[in-house]
Amino acid sequence: MTNPKKPPAKTSAARAAAQAPKGKKTGDKKTGDKQPAGKPEAKTPPPPKATPQAAARKGPSEDLIAETILRLLEQRGPGKTVCPSEVARDIGGSQPEVWSPMMQPVRRIAVRMTKAGQIAILRKGKPVEDVDDFRGIYRLALPSAAADEGTESDEV
Repeated sequence: MTNPKKPPAKTSAARAAAQAPKGKKTGDKKTGDKQPAGKPEAKTPPPPKATPQAAARKGPSEDLIAETILRLLEQRGPGKTVCPSEVARDIGGSQPEVWSPMMQPVRRIAVRMTKAGQIAILRKGKPVEDVDDFRGIYRLALPSAAADEGTESDEV
């Protein structure tokens, strides 16, 4: 005896027939196409619109970071330094949740620019010995300023 409150269990074929649109062909037997007739193929969602918040999540381009470092150093003048957080704030604005994630990319670009001789990374007013392995607080300077601040024994 069946339970009157519970409907009878459907077989997989019965479920597929119940889900198929009525009166429409469910597939093309010749090509093996399982797409229902008259139904368009699924579209990919449109890309998200470019917003300042989306750009901040993606991060600024490496070129923008490098240009900002050089611009701030030139504005500051010879013999002066720039904190890497100033670079991040100049690009991302004053909100810490926006500029703080930019600190690692700024450091990475600063290391690359130092290796290329475009800028110098300073710790305690002196150029770092190994740009690939330095820790703590650092500042950025133009190479001529770093040479002026370095010890005389470093000069060749």
